[in-house]
Parts: sequence; structure tokens; C-alpha cells
Amino acid sequence: MSAADTGSMATPITALPLAACFEFVAHPGTAVVADAISAWPANPGQVLWDASGRPALLHFAPHRWLAPAPAPALLRELTSIARGGCGVLIEVEGKWQEVRIAAEHARRILSGSIGVEGILAGRECAAILLFDCPAILARHDGAFNVWIAASFVQSLLAVSAALPNPYRGA
Repeated sequence: MSAADTGSMATPITALPLAACFEFVAHPGTAVVADAISAWPANPGQVLWDASGRPALLHFAPHRWLAPAPAPALLRELTSIARGGCGVLIEVEGKWQEVRIAAEHARRILSGSIGVEGILAGRECAAILLFDCPAILARHDGAFNVWIAASFVQSLLAVSAALPNPYRGA
């Protein structure tokens, strides 16, 4: 067992610092065309991933996209689309807080509340309730990114700490 393994076992879930975050809400009936943004995730459940494998734009529900810590070019494109009358771009810093779940704990923690495979069947992301906490879940190459409504983060951390953990001694 490496020191990295020990650290992740000691802290299976960690709240990351609040970061810039935006939501784009399309006006119903307004066509937000797929070529409006390069590789725009047109269907709910699709995600635009950046070059480092981080989610750049998540189409988490009909007419709704989350842009966590968007690159300046993406933010300019979203702003342009909003100004063009296709929807509204809302700064939501403080609404969503990303939590990192150590890979070896992700399925155990998530399955304590949701059926991950069922929810993400045919999708890369979804709006969910995780232990009664509003959340957005994304999966990429077996890893999970989770954004929790910031006011629920401490509750989620407490619930996840109380879950059975096969890595802890009895």
C-alpha cells in the first residue's frame, strides 16, 4: 500500500474550494444548435470534456448546462449565445461546489444513495439527489465528478463518513 493509497482511504470524499461556475438556460422553443459552440453537448446527458479530461460543459437536464470554471474562450462563446437571444447565462459561483470522491470509494459512496449505472445508462451526466442533496454527477473513463448544492456539502460529507467502509478496521 502506497502513501497515496493511505491518504485516499483516510479521506474518501473531499469538498474542493468554491470556483467560478455558470449555468446556461436555453429558452424553451429556441434552437440552441450543436455547432453554436464547438462540440456543444446538444442532448441531455452529454458532456464537453476539455483537453485535460475535466468536464467543461455538462448538459445535465433539458435546456440546462453547467460550465464549472469555464475557460475564457468557452465563457465568451456562452456569453455570445446568450446575447443572441438563445438563453440566459447565469453566474452561479457559490451555488455548486465540487466534491472529489477517491476512485476506490466512488461506487461504494454513490451506491449508498443512487443506482449509478441506471441513472447514467446512455449518459455521461445527470442531475440527481445524492443522499437528499441536489447534485450533478458526471462520469468519464470510470471516474466521477460531482457538484453538490453548496449549502448541502457538509451534510453530504457527514453522511458519507457514516457509511460502512471496508477499508477501515472493525
